[in-house]
Amino acid sequence: MFKRNLLSIFFLAVAALLAVQFNALAQAPAAAGKPMKGEEVYFSIARRLSDLNESPVSAIVSELDGVIEVTGVTMRADGKAEATVKERAPSSAAYTNKSTRLIFAPPPTGDKWTWEQFEENRRFYPVDKLFPYVKDELGKRKQATTAGWNQFTGAINKQGEAAAKALETAKALLKADPPPTAGVANARRALTEAMKENKTEEILNAYRDLNQQTEAITTLGDTYSDLKANDAYLRLIEEFKNSVNVTNAMRKQYAQTVAAYNEALLRLPFTLVAYGLQFTKIEANISEE
Repeated sequence: MFKRNLLSIFFLAVAALLAVQFNALAQAPAAAGKPMKGEEVYFSIARRLSDLNESPVSAIVSELDGVIEVTGVTMRADGKAEATVKERAPSSAAYTNKSTRLIFAPPPTGDKWTWEQFEENRRFYPVDKLFPYVKDELGKRKQATTAGWNQFTGAINKQGEAAAKALETAKALLKADPPPTAGVANARRALTEAMKENKTEEILNAYRDLNQQTEAITTLGDTYSDLKANDAYLRLIEEFKNSVNVTNAMRKQYAQTVAAYNEALLRLPFTLVAYGLQFTKIEANISEE
């Protein structure tokens, strides 16, 4: 009886060990399968993004290849793949060239891997958490560019108003239109028309035309002594000079917000999904200076 019990226990133990080994093999079907290739990293990310907005996978892959590079793919014991990707953009004053890791699940059949996790601050998170985060952060940055543009165009308009007021007072004192009058009037009309439909290039052209009159306006007093002796005129000239300074500051701020938004599109983790979420580069069409 004792020997039979020992044999039963032995066979049960062997059966249990075999069951454990079978389950381990079943849970890691891809461990012995084909390893993930670097190019599949791009396609796996692109397929997840294509599911969100139906953008062509090939277009997303092309965009991804331009902003990140795959520096390595490691197969894990659980059958999943761990890929390291790196920003192509060099380090800048605001960002250091960064790498991060992504986790992909093996394909049940075929060779289509599934992007599951991304790394941020040395922790892994489900990919589904990345989409709302990027959408919110890049959305705020894009809104900042719109607000900056509105502040800039508003400042241009006030600069034109300040110029017109100074010239009207000069006209009253001189009994004639000062030389910059026609140029300022034309620039303001063009600006008003362009702002009705927010036509960027036309607004900037009007701004440049208005700026061409700045020196002529501020030096009127050097030509006409009567203007230098009038306190009201001198006050309006100071207001005009201040309006020019404000416009320059708003111009610089707008250009900086656009540059910050555009650079964020190139940085991890934003750059992984920015294009797929339809965030694209903005052209400022004007420099800071």
